[in-house]
Amino acid sequence: MVGTHPRTMGGISTVVRGYLEAGLFKRFPADYVVTHRDGGAWVKARTALGAYARILGALLAGGAPLLHVHLSSRASFWRKALVCELAGLFRRPYLLHVHGSEFMKFYGEESGPRTQRYIASVFRRSSLVLALSEEWRASLLRICPQARVEVLPNAVPLPDLPGLRGRQGGASRQTILFMGRLGQRKGVFDLVTAFARVAPHFPEARLVCAGDGEIDAVNSLSRTLGMGERVSCPGWLDTTQTAELLAGASVFVLPSYAEGLPMALLEAMSWGLPVIASPVGGIPQVVRQDDNGLLIDPGDVDALSGALRRLLAEPALRQRLGKAARATVEKSFALPAAMARLSEIYGRFGIAAASTGGHPA
Repeated sequence: MVGTHPRTMGGISTVVRGYLEAGLFKRFPADYVVTHRDGGAWVKARTALGAYARILGALLAGGAPLLHVHLSSRASFWRKALVCELAGLFRRPYLLHVHGSEFMKFYGEESGPRTQRYIASVFRRSSLVLALSEEWRASLLRICPQARVEVLPNAVPLPDLPGLRGRQGGASRQTILFMGRLGQRKGVFDLVTAFARVAPHFPEARLVCAGDGEIDAVNSLSRTLGMGERVSCPGWLDTTQTAELLAGASVFVLPSYAEGLPMALLEAMSWGLPVIASPVGGIPQVVRQDDNGLLIDPGDVDALSGALRRLLAEPALRQRLGKAARATVEKSFALPAAMARLSEIYGRFGIAAASTGGHPA
């Protein structure tokens, strides 16, 4: 399996970390090869070169009967394209696991005809392409209609229910949470603006925007709107800090303009949080209006303000939506189901689960 370091920032690392914690590399005799990690240009270059050497060594030794390649757009695609070329050179099958909400923008708007043909060829030569949702499957098939594309949704671990705190409580439990890269694509500025509109009616409410990105811009907007004391940006958090935030939140909001199948949304729902999200990417396959969450169009600050006001004012609604959100993840997006699906996929390539061993990263 090839991808970014499990402790870097981003969706791929969160997915891989879940696989590691679920025991995938104890179940299968697999190696996880890191092609990217956070750091300066030299750190990234050294990581990629080391990964290529490790993969080449395994191929020369007759190993690596299957390469499971996690990739997204831009630099991630080009790093992994070389891995795919090595697989082809040694006649090894490779599986493309496509992440990244902007892959179609990368393909359609940022790539010229020659690059588009090459991207399509990488997909065509893949033994299998994994999309995060049916919507993304249709998009990837537009790149290469000949590709074999199946859906493998992202999955998350389930926190123990006894550990979940009752969020249907009164006004004192009004923490609105966002997690992800702070910027326009994720709708964070819309969220701060919407929060400023409803905050005067809920004096105990606070907004936490956790993640990297345009932190200074978010703080500046918060101060401009008079919300400097009620909006906090703690930066990118580790697993323990994230769990603490999720346990203490009352509402999760992700008003994105583009998404794949966001891990942060699934994590929030697994914690029994009511969610507000925009119907982009794979989100409509997870969140159903007024059933397990609220949906608002990207950029519709009025609708976002209204949804926030509803959830802050109605504890019973928060409880109902949060309970349904948790049930949705339990049924369709929990790690055991993903592990079973991966086992079935690997079995097609003659790779059986091992009774012992494994080589986690």
